[in-house]
Amino acid sequence: MRVRITAIILCMSAFAMGQESFEVVSIKRSDSTAAGSSIGVAPGGIFKGRNATVGMLIGIAYNVREFQVSGGPGWMNTEGYDIEAKGNGPAVTELDLMKMPEAQRNEFQRQMQARLRALLADRFQLRVHQATKEMPIYALTVAKSGLKMTKSTEGPSPQSGLGMRRNAEGKSEMTGMQATLENQLVPVLSSVVGRTVMDRTGLQGTFDFTLTFARDLTDNDGPSIFTALEEQLGLKLDSQKGPVEMIVIDRVEHASAN
Repeated sequence: MRVRITAIILCMSAFAMGQESFEVVSIKRSDSTAAGSSIGVAPGGIFKGRNATVGMLIGIAYNVREFQVSGGPGWMNTEGYDIEAKGNGPAVTELDLMKMPEAQRNEFQRQMQARLRALLADRFQLRVHQATKEMPIYALTVAKSGLKMTKSTEGPSPQSGLGMRRNAEGKSEMTGMQATLENQLVPVLSSVVGRTVMDRTGLQGTFDFTLTFARDLTDNDGPSIFTALEEQLGLKLDSQKGPVEMIVIDRVEHASAN
């Protein structure tokens, strides 16, 4: 089954025009037996989270990965919530969003993140501060062997984006269709390798590719993500040191009742 991870922030930002807080919010604890999680938007500009943790919401609201969040109680990443929030923005599809100029997409993203931060502050009493820490990072560059990805020739479609699945051989398979490096490939790579990845390729536009690699960094059954990137896509991850933006949790509480 293909799991959609297409620039989640951008997908949800499509309805975030006009105001920077949700008008109506419903939050309740998820069934303790619920499996899996999902976050996205429904027609009419409704934000929905199913079995979503506060940690997941923080990641989207502040555009950070798990390793960039410091502090907070353990339940923040284990306790799931079902959330439905309504705003007054227009209903815009993911395909509509893909066709918009970058500046307009960025503005949608900014407003959506502001709404989600307001929700976290109001209903979960979230208080954070930002810090910068010198940490190991990876720079994504073009390998000496040359680029092996295909530049996209088709325009945006409902299938555009980045998907990951476990293939029949048990390996991780990443598929990109009209996918960007900076906004789609790089964030996923950061999550896979557990470090900030910076796009230093200088490549613009969108690409089509398939990348197959071992399930995790300790799995020897198949090429590592590092080997696969170089051999299959002509890209390389160079280990460096650099400043990493961190979110430090000062306070967070269980969600207030509706």
